[in-house]
Amino acid sequence: MIKGKEVLAIVPARLGSKRIKNKSLIKIKNNMRLLNYTFKSIINSKYIDDFVLSSESSKIINVSKKIGFNNCIQRPKNLASNKSKSEDVISHALKKIKKKYNIIILLQITSPLRTTSDIDKALEKFIKKKYTSMVSISKSTRKNKFNISLNRKDFVKKDFLSKKSKKYYHFLNGAIYIFKLDFFKKTKNFFSSETGYYLMPYRRSLDIDTNYDLKRLRSMLA
Repeated sequence: MIKGKEVLAIVPARLGSKRIKNKSLIKIKNNMRLLNYTFKSIINSKYIDDFVLSSESSKIINVSKKIGFNNCIQRPKNLASNKSKSEDVISHALKKIKKKYNIIILLQITSPLRTTSDIDKALEKFIKKKYTSMVSISKSTRKNKFNISLNRKDFVKKDFLSKKSKKYYHFLNGAIYIFKLDFFKKTKNFFSSETGYYLMPYRRSLDIDTNYDLKRLRSMLA
């Protein structure tokens, strides 16, 4: 809980993957899977009250329960394809959860270097700035397919064709999405004209999408 607001974390994990077979279950280091890294960042948070894992795979759910994800939701396979939208996965999970929370935080397992500190600092900024939604971003000298623009009021603009801001490109890193429950139920979207951002270091913004990303992760954890 933060400032009287209850926080629910939703963790999507699917078995199918376009580029890495069984990505959710691959062991990275010392029997740690991508699932383990996200679980660790959640349970050490000062503010997350509850968390739920959503998957179409019984195998992932069984492994997740052994890790500590005691609350798991099995979603239909049509919400687990490459074309499935995260917003639809969230909507499905929320329909299955009886308790109402004030704030929802989406944590994808493909961001294993995101820390508990990142989560808690993002929530603190979310509350302080009174955002309705927030995304995590990073910056790089190289162009990214998820480039976004920033304005002077600490808001982001979802503009993947945006140009460099001074020396850097800013981009969505996919590690953290935060939003008020009422806002999401009304819009079914993470973004509005007043979506805030939490800036994460580039090093912790690795998104596991390809085998090359896996190699980079293992090298960074060595």
